[in-house]
Amino acid sequence: MKNYYFILGVNIYARDADIKRAYRKLALQYHPDRNSSAEAESLIKEINEAYEALSDPHRKLLYDQMLVTGEMPTAEEPPRPHRDPRYRPKPPGYVFKTKSQRREILDLMERYLPAVLIISRITLVIGIILLIDFVLPVKRTKEKVVNLIGIYNRYGLSGVELRASDGRVYKLGKLSINNFSKNDYITVCTSPLLFIPKRVESEPSGQHFRIPVSIYGNFIFFPAIWLITSLLGVFYERGVEFQFNLGVVNLLLTIFNLLIFLFSK
Repeated sequence: MKNYYFILGVNIYARDADIKRAYRKLALQYHPDRNSSAEAESLIKEINEAYEALSDPHRKLLYDQMLVTGEMPTAEEPPRPHRDPRYRPKPPGYVFKTKSQRREILDLMERYLPAVLIISRITLVIGIILLIDFVLPVKRTKEKVVNLIGIYNRYGLSGVELRASDGRVYKLGKLSINNFSKNDYITVCTSPLLFIPKRVESEPSGQHFRIPVSIYGNFIFFPAIWLITSLLGVFYERGVEFQFNLGVVNLLLTIFNLLIFLFSK
């Protein structure tokens, strides 16, 4: 018995669009006007025969049953027509019942997948730059405390705003209030590539305090997730839908991390 799926180069779970795409490709390759070889004539007949069997839903269902059982179904076995004219039977073993709308969405995802992969590659490069910037030794700058203001909420002291001689305001945790005073000298540690403040060191007390509201502070897990999803989006080639959704996630994380980055600066 001929294996029509093998002839067209598709598997038993192939969608109608996949079967049609494979048929068109083979028909162009072995058409007598394009291919004058001796075997092209016999091959094009098999290709047409396979497509006629698999493109018709009823014939495809009968063929799938015969392919699994090895026996031709009897005349009484063909299933009754479905009440929904848009219904297309699926081959045996098909677990997920795909609707026509979902099939259209998958085709649309496949069409725009190259653009989505570009987004994932760009976000991966940015994520690697952030990782390198985070692990490299910090750049140390000596500044002077111009002003120190405590930030209070209804529960009491929640943080400290430290204004340095470079004109920048550094927001620190509430435990730093007793380690800084006006006119004290401090050391500001920033990342070497993107110049993002990471911590402030007090020269009088010798203690250092991390800057919590920063992309390298309390929000560090967002770039980490961003890097992981970018890696998966570029290298984990397991289905159009998965890669497309990862590209969308990477785009959203890019916007969110950009906002955090601008706030950190």
